[in-house]
Amino acid sequence: MDLVVELLKSGDYWIAIVVVIVTIAINVPRVTEYYFLLRKNRMAQILSALQEPGVSEELKTHLRNELDIECFKGIHGTRVSFPMLKAVYVLNERVGATVSFRHVLKTVQLLPDISGVELLSYRIRLNILDKVIASYNLVFGLLVAGFGFITFLLSIYSIVTGFEPSLLISGVIFLPLGFYMLNDGGALFSVYHINRALNDYEKVTEKKSL
Repeated sequence: MDLVVELLKSGDYWIAIVVVIVTIAINVPRVTEYYFLLRKNRMAQILSALQEPGVSEELKTHLRNELDIECFKGIHGTRVSFPMLKAVYVLNERVGATVSFRHVLKTVQLLPDISGVELLSYRIRLNILDKVIASYNLVFGLLVAGFGFITFLLSIYSIVTGFEPSLLISGVIFLPLGFYMLNDGGALFSVYHINRALNDYEKVTEKKSL
């Protein structure tokens, strides 16, 4: 921290940014390890409570639901509520044969309205704010990623003409940020694919019932 302060005082802002980024990168594994340790401890506590004879059946039912959520989070990296988890099961059962499960994961991250998900006519509906944010991420994510890609290429070219660290730092920062925004905005395409698959599922089911 003292080094960063000294660099800022001397006007070496880009070097200070690099030092901060490197420091964060070095400590990320420790933070991640601590996080997963907490998750494992919570799962161990739930499993231990389920084996206790004095725990009521009502609480055990709740704990089993929490265990399902924790396992889902640990495997897929997405935490959902229990009603949303049940919606995931329903959607995957209906569209899993034609749509990748990652589309279901991206969709539930938007927290869509799942009321009536048990109905055959159910379709995923997003509110206006979610649509605006996702569209914003798509448009500006493409621009940010493009800017990061260009500055990264220019930084490589500047090695020959006179190295510019600011270009390299801009590329390293904006390129991943742009892809992150594009990944978030891509949930709109996931919703489209799932709704189209739900349309096909409803038609096939209705034909079978005739």
